[in-house]
Amino acid sequence: IPAGLPSIIKAWRIQDKAAKIGFDWPDINPVWNKVEEEIQEMKEAVHSGNQQAIEEEMGDVLFSMINYARFLNVDPDAALE
Repeated sequence: IPAGLPSIIKAWRIQDKAAKIGFDWPDINPVWNKVEEEIQEMKEAVHSGNQQAIEEEMGDVLFSMINYARFLNVDPDAALE
């Protein structure tokens, strides 16, 4: 995966490659559960006021949402556009 790709495309490709070698959720339900878990962690980071933790959790939320988009066959870059 080229390092110079936009972050959304890179995340999509990483998840797609991982899925092809068997590292994937069995269906969409646990994917959404992961999104909700990451959102809760983001709320906790915001409450803590720790900027580094906020940034890391925001990345986790976005990565999880991109994975959810993959399960829905939605191009996250096109959806954001």
